[in-house]
Amino acid sequence: MAQLFDRFANDRFGKVVARLAQDEGTRALWGYDNSSLTAFNDPRNASATKILDRTIADWREWNEQVATIEDTHGDWLHPSLRRAPDWLIQRGEAEFEAADYILCVSDYVSGTIKRHSSAERIEDKIRHLPYCFDSRIYGSLPSPMPPEADKPVRFLFAGQLSARKGIQHVLEAVSALPPELASLTCVGPNLVPNALLSGFSDRVRFLGAVPRAEMPAIMIQHDVLVLPSYFEGSAIVLLEAMAAGLAVIATPQAGLGPTAKSGICIERPDSEFLAAAMIDIAKDKEKLLGMRRSAQIEAQCYDSAAYRSNIEALLDSIIA
Repeated sequence: MAQLFDRFANDRFGKVVARLAQDEGTRALWGYDNSSLTAFNDPRNASATKILDRTIADWREWNEQVATIEDTHGDWLHPSLRRAPDWLIQRGEAEFEAADYILCVSDYVSGTIKRHSSAERIEDKIRHLPYCFDSRIYGSLPSPMPPEADKPVRFLFAGQLSARKGIQHVLEAVSALPPELASLTCVGPNLVPNALLSGFSDRVRFLGAVPRAEMPAIMIQHDVLVLPSYFEGSAIVLLEAMAAGLAVIATPQAGLGPTAKSGICIERPDSEFLAAAMIDIAKDKEKLLGMRRSAQIEAQCYDSAAYRSNIEALLDSIIA
């Protein structure tokens, strides 16, 4: 019922947008996935440039990832993390066809679209537009201080505690590390059975969901963010963590994140790969400090001002 209402409301919204665009003589329509099809296809907007801002990777990619999780950690999958329905995939494909340009936040997103879509001229339509962190909240946090030699490295997982985000790998990885080497804090709403989490309560501090305004203070109390996600658009928490001066360990699926100077990108979501990366960072605190400082510098490319400039440059390049 919720999905039916969502589709109905999106289509009705699209008609309202199309009427407004006609009345105002709009030269371009900028819409988001699953809510743009009706406005893009409305004949009143035939001459307008249609820009689709795709916020998530192709759902056909997610359906493949679900099968992978089921094979190794099926008991961690929440009922809400089911395979994407055909109607959602078909609507996405129709939006790809209707759009003149498709904005992708990361190479991972554009790669999945190129891999799965059969829309005409799909590669020619794709442009990249990285997201940003909120400079008002994360723009003036203190520089990282050298870690204490006799203290464990403080790892942080921030986001939905779900199999899609790879929480199972984070918990298994930290369990393989000695307590004197690493500690772990998890922040976010829980989408896995409590019985599974209880087995890690002696090693992990679970804070649950917290207001976004409290996250900067939590981040600066840690050294490394870990996000071995299976499927994203591009997790903004990666950029927020870098702005807070955290090194980052993530997967390519997590989206924009660390360079080799600011963290480690592991090949895929995997407990052993993640544990090896955590050990690599935790055993070399001089390297860790360098990564944290580099992360904060690199994050400046993703602040709010950079995002506005990127939008301006994009529109200049595609709208005559």
